[in-house]
Amino acid sequence: MQPTLYSHYNCPHSLKAAFFLSEKGISFERIEIDMSNKQQKTPAYLAKNPKGTVPTYEDNQGLIGDSLDIMRYVDANTNAPKLFPDNPDDLADVLAWIARADHDFWDVSHHLYWQVLDIPAEGTDWDEVDRLMRKGHDLLSQLEAALSQNDFICGAFSAADIAVLPWVYGFKRFDGLLDAEKFSHVVAWCDTLSQKEAFKSNYRVTGTPFQVETSY
Repeated sequence: MQPTLYSHYNCPHSLKAAFFLSEKGISFERIEIDMSNKQQKTPAYLAKNPKGTVPTYEDNQGLIGDSLDIMRYVDANTNAPKLFPDNPDDLADVLAWIARADHDFWDVSHHLYWQVLDIPAEGTDWDEVDRLMRKGHDLLSQLEAALSQNDFICGAFSAADIAVLPWVYGFKRFDGLLDAEKFSHVVAWCDTLSQKEAFKSNYRVTGTPFQVETSY
């Protein structure tokens, strides 16, 4: 079977998995999970991913329902370019940045969105916005320090760049967060990677609708 990625067009986790697959030269079918209608919680989808999350990757070997697991599986079972280093110290560095992306960068992006772009009924919590902005600036400062020494986060282009980019690219939505003067290396890195065909061909791309059987 052709590899299949079950994803959502506006999900950074889905984007990084698709970006990774394309960077590895893997042709895949994209199936869109309509998260606004909770398709990820339907029995049909839960049979593929019991966690009810996206993305999920399927090939002849089975199903994988976590973006990091997808990337590591694909990297281990395909040829160059290798995007996870063999050296244990270098690998630990890459994995640390991926963990930071999945937790800290996610925290800033996700919660700022629900405070300033899709404002809650009770109104914006400006203390929370201040916390998130300060955390975002701290994360970007760490990234700026890494990129001031190298073109990529961990020296060579790796899964760390692919994992962090979707969140930083999304920071452009928030006024005052991704300051081009303060974080010039981050902005340059973001602009360069977002021009890669593997990113452009997957950014906000909607897949074929997921078919859910309906009983009458």
